Amino acid sequence: MENVLNFTNIDNEDFVGKYGGEEIPVREGETKAFTETIANHIADQLATKILIREGKDYLSDPKREVLLKQMLGEVRAPIVAAEEKPEESEKPEEEEFKELKTRKAAKRKAKK
Repeated sequence: MENVLNFTNIDNEDFVGKYGGEEIPVREGETKAFTETIANHIADQLATKILIREGKDYLSDPKREVLLKQMLGEVRAPIVAAEEKPEESEKPEEEEFKELKTRKAAKRKAKK
């Protein structure tokens, strides 16, 4: 299970982060929920972009931590991977209901 973080684009322009070969667009001021891994990854990218634009050392400038704290929000409920989800009934609920109705109807018919 992986936690979910809010990521906010604190820049004054739209931002496109990249993760796993995929582009992740986030509009200026927009907040989106991502897995903790992805949120941290794109926050790091945006912090680097902002610091380079300001002519600062993007690796060691103390402002980097401030930016990251501004971008990343509270942790939400964990994401459960499909293989980790509790087992569900093999039949969807509607099918179970139909089967129950059919059995009840057969019992009524048998009583007549």
